[in-house]
Amino acid sequence: MKIPAFAGIALLALSACGPADTAPAEPTAKTDKPEPKIAPAAPASAPESKRAPVDLTPYIGKYPFDVVNGHRFLDHPAVKAALAAAVPDAKTRAGVDFDEKGLGLPIVKVKGGRLLVWGGEWRAEDRYNWAVVIAPDGSKPEVCIYDGVGYDEDFQSSQWFEPGRPGIMKQGKCPSAAEDYPPAEIAAG
Repeated sequence: MKIPAFAGIALLALSACGPADTAPAEPTAKTDKPEPKIAPAAPASAPESKRAPVDLTPYIGKYPFDVVNGHRFLDHPAVKAALAAAVPDAKTRAGVDFDEKGLGLPIVKVKGGRLLVWGGEWRAEDRYNWAVVIAPDGSKPEVCIYDGVGYDEDFQSSQWFEPGRPGIMKQGKCPSAAEDYPPAEIAAG
């Protein structure tokens, strides 16, 4: 009887000394966490890589509210993204829009091969107007907003926005023709 009891105790003790994979291991980087798998570098934006190249040149000569390839100019996805990047404040950006009574001029090409799009408020275009200058591929947007309530001709200035920069004031209303762009800087003096 002593031998079977001793054998049972010996087996119990030996089971505690079993193989290393069943014994509790000391914490190590390998046993606590699996090694992270490094994914191959992906393009800057997967949806962008699948998107067809943007070409806004078919809008040249058209009015901003004309539909070209299924979109009005301001509704084109590349233009919407560029406007959002240049003017992050949605309330300010909402002023760059066409309603049913908005005014517009044909879209023209300006210095540097960019497109100039101009719009104004119906019967108040001298008081409120806006312009967008953008590269044909939808990059390098500049957005101008002019709200000239109570200013006479000598003190007109508009606010200009570009991505990653705060808005700055420039002289005059927003440009509506190729010869009006680029606008003059405000001269202090």
